[in-house]
Amino acid sequence: MSGQVDEILARKRALLKRLKERRSMRSAIVDAARSGKKPIIGEVKRKGLKEGEIAIAVDASEAARRIEEGGACAVSVLTEEAFNGSLADLRAVKMAVSIPVLRKDFIFDEFQIMESYVHGADAILLIVRYLSERQVIELVRAAARIGLESLVEIDRVSRDKLPLHELSEVSESVLLGINNRDLHTLDVNIETFETLAPEVIPEIPDGVPLIAMSGIETRADAERMFNAGASAILVGTSVMHSPDMSDKVREFVVCGGGLRW
Repeated sequence: MSGQVDEILARKRALLKRLKERRSMRSAIVDAARSGKKPIIGEVKRKGLKEGEIAIAVDASEAARRIEEGGACAVSVLTEEAFNGSLADLRAVKMAVSIPVLRKDFIFDEFQIMESYVHGADAILLIVRYLSERQVIELVRAAARIGLESLVEIDRVSRDKLPLHELSEVSESVLLGINNRDLHTLDVNIETFETLAPEVIPEIPDGVPLIAMSGIETRADAERMFNAGASAILVGTSVMHSPDMSDKVREFVVCGGGLRW
């Protein structure tokens, strides 16, 4: 019996060590760029919110492994049940890959930050449209205290809601994202990033990466985002719907276009 207990304890220690391991998305983006690759954040996403959209039956850990094999520098995991996601997916992905893991969800409470931590997240998404300026800063600070980075997402509607200079005091743990999707209508237009990026780049604190999010389906789309000032891009639907996820990620990793860094 003692041998069985020893095995349980060894397995438990290995599990906790893996889940407690912190990986920096910011560093991963810089490292990818320095190695000559385009920084790509692949996303494990089974379905979107549009009515009638067909859900993808896929194992989260296997999808994440394929994304990493394609050369992604980080992986995003949708944990909201409306997307057929779960915290179990987050934990499974953290155990399956060696790259940083972002929890993508509607986060508005410090409890969710701790929840993210114990399930292995390295970073969390904070959507400015649904938060006050004070909430954003407080949540970024709370996440930073336990070693998590925060991807702060703005869009056309919330662009002026958060003065970007307010991020200066927490800039070491922040990434900034521009969402090409209007979360009210769910419409996507990649011109959103091209329009907003030149406006916000002068206001972004030094060292904060700028991420283009949503609607990036082709190599040409990716090149447009990088030419418009993206430090990295987040791609989900186009990767998940591809017959070969690794090849689709690789297509973005080797695309042309400039780099902000």
